[in-house]
Amino acid sequence: MLVDCHVHIGKSTRLQIDADGDLLVRRADELGIDMICCTDLTALFYDMHEGNRLLFEEMRRFPDRILGYASLHSTRFGREALDELERCRHDYGMRGLKIYSTPEMSIAEPAMIPILEKCVELQFPVLAHTTPPECDYLLGHVPECRLIMAHAGAQPFAKGDWNRAIQAAQRFEHLYLDTASSTIDTGFLETCVAALGADRILFGTDMPLLDPWPQLEKIRGARVSSSQLEAILGGNILRVMGVQA
Repeated sequence: MLVDCHVHIGKSTRLQIDADGDLLVRRADELGIDMICCTDLTALFYDMHEGNRLLFEEMRRFPDRILGYASLHSTRFGREALDELERCRHDYGMRGLKIYSTPEMSIAEPAMIPILEKCVELQFPVLAHTTPPECDYLLGHVPECRLIMAHAGAQPFAKGDWNRAIQAAQRFEHLYLDTASSTIDTGFLETCVAALGADRILFGTDMPLLDPWPQLEKIRGARVSSSQLEAILGGNILRVMGVQA
């Protein structure tokens, strides 16, 4: 089963994206991707309550195709953020949290710690735009959190220093790397698998911000075993989310 762990749904003028479930599922069908794990852009950048509700509506339209990440557009909501995570898990059936970290708003701050603790309680993995130093802070406080480092620690349009991401993952057993990136570095996947094993590498595309086709083909073309490929392309994210295939 092919499962994309990193997809955006909804509208964002900031990112110039307008992608509903129909468009994304159709693109997934073209590539043979069975399920997509989605973040709503309204929830990520503007209004977490409305955006998470919109994502739930798309999940209901495509119950066998779309898995949802709850999103918080700021870590600084305190109890409101924790209540929203509860609602997303128990009322909406979402399976993780997506949080965005930028140079203007680092997630390596005390306000993030109770959010991670709540995610552990809810059995939510956390997909985050983050860096190795931020991972040191977060997992130093909540080591049992299953943290997915989006883009293997890089920004989507930048050549990533994924060797530092590997080193961070060697320090923390619950730190995972997703593969979405606009660059295709020779030996990236093989190096990750050799250092960490295949079980902590997750296939992601950042669709529709990035073209999913090269994201998929760079994984399929890597020199890894068929069982490792199967895990990376879907088995790992289903296990991390607690979803039965």
